[in-house]
Amino acid sequence: MKALSAFFPRILPYLPGCSEPLAEQALRNAAIEFCEAAQVLRQDLDPFNTVANVFQYDLDPPTNQHDICRVFSVILDDIYSLQGVPVEAVRTVPQTNSLPRGFYTDRTDSLLTLRLTPTPDKAYATVVNVALRPKITATTLDDDLYNIWIDPLVAMTISKLALIPGQPFTNPGLARYMEEAAARQTVSSRIEGNYGLLRGSMRVRTRPFA
Repeated sequence: MKALSAFFPRILPYLPGCSEPLAEQALRNAAIEFCEAAQVLRQDLDPFNTVANVFQYDLDPPTNQHDICRVFSVILDDIYSLQGVPVEAVRTVPQTNSLPRGFYTDRTDSLLTLRLTPTPDKAYATVVNVALRPKITATTLDDDLYNIWIDPLVAMTISKLALIPGQPFTNPGLARYMEEAAARQTVSSRIEGNYGLLRGSMRVRTRPFA
């Protein structure tokens, strides 16, 4: 993990007079926006076993620096790949306990809950693939955001700061230029991420929710 200040040499030279606390806030916001759009911090969470007659499981982020953006896939017993389903469809189908065939998610505040349908009839080894984003309170950012994805993140941060009105570093022209660069780089980053530039496994705690 990298301290937010590690990014400043790439950001502050474009913004004379910008304070570090303001730069930190913009950098966090940009990192969240970039990770939601590019979905490059993607990984398999540690496997867990389902519990018979329990259909929902809380997914915790791997550290207090992360939130889970979304669930990409759920695989049971290394064989069965579940399909994402709309919650409206689940409510209209009679439920019987058996091998789950689908999943959907629900978020309450920052807690993401995975729900399986049908309800598991026994224990299944479960692997969940997710995308991560930094928390709004993050004090560090992932090494990959510094070592691989720094260009779009820096461009997005500069764009946000240069648009703040009434500052010595206010620069709408620079903001537009950096915004366009960030948009192009974010699209490229998402494509590259889909082809394997993804972070490794981290430990996450899962809890059955009765």
